[in-house]
Amino acid sequence: MVRTKERAGASSSKGKGKQPEQQPKKRRYLGRDDDSEDSDEEEVTELDPGDKPKWKAGPLKAGPLDDQPEEWQPTLFNDRMNKLKDKADAFICEREVREVEFGPLNVFAQFRALGWEATLNCSDKDNKNLFMAEIQEWMATLSCNTYEKPSQMKLTGTVNGIDVEMSFDTLRKLAKYDSLPARDYTIPSLDDLLIKPEAHPRWNDMLAALFLPGNFSGTLYRRNLKIKAKLLLTICILNVIPRRGDKQEVRFQEVPVIYSLLHGSPLFPLRYLIMNHVWICRNKVGRSIILYCRIIMGLLKLFKAITPEDKGHQKGTSILT
Repeated sequence: MVRTKERAGASSSKGKGKQPEQQPKKRRYLGRDDDSEDSDEEEVTELDPGDKPKWKAGPLKAGPLDDQPEEWQPTLFNDRMNKLKDKADAFICEREVREVEFGPLNVFAQFRALGWEATLNCSDKDNKNLFMAEIQEWMATLSCNTYEKPSQMKLTGTVNGIDVEMSFDTLRKLAKYDSLPARDYTIPSLDDLLIKPEAHPRWNDMLAALFLPGNFSGTLYRRNLKIKAKLLLTICILNVIPRRGDKQEVRFQEVPVIYSLLHGSPLFPLRYLIMNHVWICRNKVGRSIILYCRIIMGLLKLFKAITPEDKGHQKGTSILT
């Protein structure tokens, strides 16, 4: 199947309709840690290193990865990841949140009010086998379809020759994400949710609801959050809107998420947040991180893209304490 792509959030664009079926060529991508021998039956397109485009941060800003030539995107993504000194730290795994410990703090009630309770449980509880090479391969080969409405968005990557799809439907097969009736949810713009939330007309109201009085101008600090918001931030940066970096600061993108959890509205689909966060992060210059690794592993297993020969790496505890 020939896949078309577009920037995440371009939900107003029209789909291109059904494409003619054809067998995709298999390319030998440069920069992978685990290049395997290609089957004689597969057509291989060799890539000339001299043709490799430059994709890095600097004075001349490079565009997002999905603006680069399609055949070079996996190589460029792998180059970025393989330069890391401690690659395992860049694979962010969700933690299991136990109701016996966090239920009395009203955490589960707040997540259930949005239909987000599934994110408190790991989609894949196997903490002994983090399939880093396969997760990276999925991210490196990722593409986004052309869609008319957000619920039709699909991210597809290829692992061990198998197309693995992240979509509203496949995420729902992993867990009951967005458990409330579909009619209860509204779709915010990506600017309001992830790109420029500080431009939202209710931005100051959200800050006032989350932070102690007089402590939400300029840089937003965790220490200035109200107690309930501080606890929700801890969970959100692991399971809901994961990230690395300075945990003492609050990122703008986290504000509307924590606000919704505290107030029970506005209601928007968690799956919409997950897929767009993955796509934006994958395509951003200089962003060496892979999010929602347990969700991705769950999808790889759902599509039977993990083989007996694949070797996992141990990745710490899977329980939030």
